Amino acid sequence: MREIVKGLYDVIRDKLYMGDEVFEVGDRRYEPIALFGIITCILNGRELIFGDYGSGKTTSSERISSLIKGLPLEFVQSITIHGHPEQTEEKIKATLDLGILEKEGREVVKWKACVFSPVLIVDEINRLPMGKQNMILNEIDRNIWSYRGDTIVFKDDKTFFATVNYQDLGTTKIIQPLLDRFDIAVETGRIHPIRKRLIRRGVKDEILRDRRITRELIEYISENNETEKADDVIRFIREKSEEFKDILEDRLSKEGFRVEIPKDDEIRRISKEIEKNDVSEDAELFLDFIGQEVYCQLGLKKDFSKCDGCHYVNYICSDLYSISNRAEISLFKYSKALAWIEEEEVSLEHVLSIMPYVLWHRSEINYKKISEIRDVEKDCCDELYAVKELISEVRRRWDEHREYQIEAYRCIINGEYDRLKELAGNFNHPFFKSLIREI
Repeated sequence: MREIVKGLYDVIRDKLYMGDEVFEVGDRRYEPIALFGIITCILNGRELIFGDYGSGKTTSSERISSLIKGLPLEFVQSITIHGHPEQTEEKIKATLDLGILEKEGREVVKWKACVFSPVLIVDEINRLPMGKQNMILNEIDRNIWSYRGDTIVFKDDKTFFATVNYQDLGTTKIIQPLLDRFDIAVETGRIHPIRKRLIRRGVKDEILRDRRITRELIEYISENNETEKADDVIRFIREKSEEFKDILEDRLSKEGFRVEIPKDDEIRRISKEIEKNDVSEDAELFLDFIGQEVYCQLGLKKDFSKCDGCHYVNYICSDLYSISNRAEISLFKYSKALAWIEEEEVSLEHVLSIMPYVLWHRSEINYKKISEIRDVEKDCCDELYAVKELISEVRRRWDEHREYQIEAYRCIINGEYDRLKELAGNFNHPFFKSLIREI
C-alpha cells in the first residue's frame, strides 16, 4: 500500500501539478500540495490552499481528488462550490420540488449533487460573507446536511478542499470556527522557470476526464436526489468510482506510470494502518510542553498589547495564542500519515514538520512577530514562516527542559511532591506550574 501511495505522489508531482513548493522532514523533501492532498483524500480530511490568482489552487485540488477518489474531472468540477456574496443555501445544498409543492402542498427536498459526492471543493471560500460561511460549518465538520427540516447523516466523512485568495477588495475574513474545522493549510508559491515553461504550454489533464461516466453520475443523482434514496446514490457513486479507477490505471500505464489506484476498501485499510501508528514518547513530551506554554498565563484573551513587560514574555504565549483541541487531533492524524508513508513511528521530527501547517491558519499571531520577519527573505507567507520560527524556539527550550520534564512526571508517579515543587521553583516554566496545580 505504501508503494501504491508513493506512486500516486509521483504521478501528481510529475504530471498533474507543476508547483515548486518544498516541505522538509529532516533531510527528506516533498512537494506539499501533492503530499498533503493525497493524505487529505485518504483520511477524508479538510484542507485549505492559499495562494494568488491562477497559482493552481483549485486545479490541483480537482486533479488530486479526481485521481485518488476515482471521479471524472468533469464531475468534480461540476460539484465545486464557488464562493461569492450572492451564494445561497439553495444553490449550495438543496431546493424544494416545486411541482409537488404546488400540486400536493408537500415539501420534498431535492439535494444537490455535491451533498452525495465523497469529495467537495469550495473555491475562493473567503469570498463568502461571514454570515454565509456558517451555512457550511456543520457540513464541513460532521458531514451532516440539513435543509428545511430535512437532514442527511452520512456514515463516512467527506474530503473537503477550500481555496483562499490573498486579501483584496472582494474578500472577507474567514470566521475562526470555520478555520478551526480545517485540519491543515498549505500555500502555492513561486514556480521554477523550467516548470513554468510546462505550465505555459498547458498541463494535460485529459487522462482524468470521462464524459460518459460523468453523465451517468449526474443523471442518476438528479433522478434519485431525495433523502430516503441517499444510500442508493452513495452506492452508485462508489460503483462508478471503482469502474473509473480501472480506466485510470489503464490510461496511466500507457503514459508510462505503472501505478495502482487504491479501491475503497484498500483506502479504509490504509486509514486503519495509519491510525495504529505509534507516537514516540518525545513527540508526546513536546506536545505536553508546548501545550502549557502557548496559553496566556495571565488569562488574557488574545490581547498581545499587554504582553510587554509580562513575566512570560519570552514564551510562545506572547506571540502565538492557543492550540485548539481540533488542532492537536489534526496534528496527530497528519503526522501519523506522514510517518506511515516513511515506514516509521511518529517521531518528534514528523510532529515538528507538520505543526506549522496545522497552526498558521487557525491560531492568532502577534502582529509584532509578523513585523519582525516581514523583510526576511523566505519562500512562504509571513504567518507560516512566523509559526515555523516560534516552534523552533520552543524546541530549543524543550531540549533544555526535557530531562527535568521526565523527572517531574516521575515525581507525580512516586508521590515526591516536594521535589516537584522544587523543580517548579527552579524553572518557573508554565509546564511545571501546571503540574503543581494538580496537587
